[in-house]
Amino acid sequence: MAEEWNPSEDPKPEIEAACADSHHCHSLKAKLDSCTARVEGGDAGEETCVEEFFDLMECVNHCAADKLFAKLK
Repeated sequence: MAEEWNPSEDPKPEIEAACADSHHCHSLKAKLDSCTARVEGGDAGEETCVEEFFDLMECVNHCAADKLFAKLK
């Protein structure tokens, strides 16, 4: 009998978090964290962190894709 999928066991958030902290994406996460600190501190003027966010997410998605597809049944 096949196991039923439980949405509370979604591996995606955990895999993405691990990828964001991995050596592949670490420098991009550091850039986003730095940008976020500047914006939240009021030192950024009109700066947003959109570019840094998308750069990090591209790296995370690339890292996570194989791991997520391996979890599919």
